[in-house]
Amino acid sequence: MNLWTIAVFEFQRYFKWKQEIISIGLMLLSLVVMSAWPLLKTWLDNDYKVALVSSAAAPKISGFTISQIPDSSAETALSGLGDVWDLVVQVKDGKLVMTAESSASWQDKITPELQNWLQKQRINQLPLSAEQKTIVNTLPETQLVFLKKDSAKQNKEQQMVSGGLLILLGIGVFSGFGFMFTAITTEKQQRVTEQLLTLISTKEWIDGKILGISLFCLKSMVTTGLFLYLMIQAVSLAKGKGMFVLPITPLELVSALIFVSLGLLLVNSFLAGFAATIDDPNHSSRSIMMFLPTVPLGVVFSAMDNAEGTLMHVLSLFPLTSFAAMPMRMASVSVPWWEWILSLILLIACLFWLKNAASRVFELGIRMYGKEPEWSLLMKTFLFAKVKE
Repeated sequence: MNLWTIAVFEFQRYFKWKQEIISIGLMLLSLVVMSAWPLLKTWLDNDYKVALVSSAAAPKISGFTISQIPDSSAETALSGLGDVWDLVVQVKDGKLVMTAESSASWQDKITPELQNWLQKQRINQLPLSAEQKTIVNTLPETQLVFLKKDSAKQNKEQQMVSGGLLILLGIGVFSGFGFMFTAITTEKQQRVTEQLLTLISTKEWIDGKILGISLFCLKSMVTTGLFLYLMIQAVSLAKGKGMFVLPITPLELVSALIFVSLGLLLVNSFLAGFAATIDDPNHSSRSIMMFLPTVPLGVVFSAMDNAEGTLMHVLSLFPLTSFAAMPMRMASVSVPWWEWILSLILLIACLFWLKNAASRVFELGIRMYGKEPEWSLLMKTFLFAKVKE
């Protein structure tokens, strides 16, 4: 009972309904604004007027009204810059000469389009047959043939999901670092521990903290993920591509939640145990050790470009990295069911061992004031049974 009381307290300590409602409201407002942005932009923006001194057909460029004029009207067009025309384009000695009243950012958009247009005109003037011109103007087709259907899963959308999930994991890990480090070191410095330990055991205390803060970290990840998904939807709608569907199955999503949740419990177990050994967070040299849980994320990030590789296989089974590597791997390729089960068993076993080890370290460090435990004593307590000072 004390475990859930502490867990609920730690969760509610950072979770505020009003803030959540405001955040969700802002997300929805952002989605509406982004969806309506193309119409608003079209209504507000005026097309730039371009005078093209050429007999060749003018290109069609979004945001620009291009009018063809004869060579005899070039001087008149130049004299009308700023009033009639925003840009006058001439072709002299095979080069583009673009004249404007002043420099502007929109000129960077039209320049490559006009370069492509002129290049096509120059190709058409070459003594080539119609077939040769078609070959020069056309990029060669590319066809990927997969012998296995699942091989087609590895595409840009799958890589985007993998990268997004890794970013969310980083948010969860750093949230746990901030909340756990602040809560435990503050309570220790303010001597709150002496009062709490008369009411509950150290095991209940650390378990409640780990569970409560892990739940809040998971909530932060879900909220951020929802925000990113809405932003992607808004961009997709703004470009006229329709609704964006995540290339992930419900089974893969449930699997990712399982591994991520266990990973947060694993990381926060380490953070809770080690934070208790820090006496003064402002001066302790041990604070840097709190960043160790970010190492697995960095290792997985370096290997995620080859989801089929041996390294990714090893990382998805190794319990200290599997909580990040297995969801990344499942988002890109098919994973044998026995590997998934083996990875999950190893992760749960590692979590059970690490939580017990962290509990011993927590009990050792939370009672110490004015000093920090020696590294030798800390390692003995972490690796073996409880060691008395």
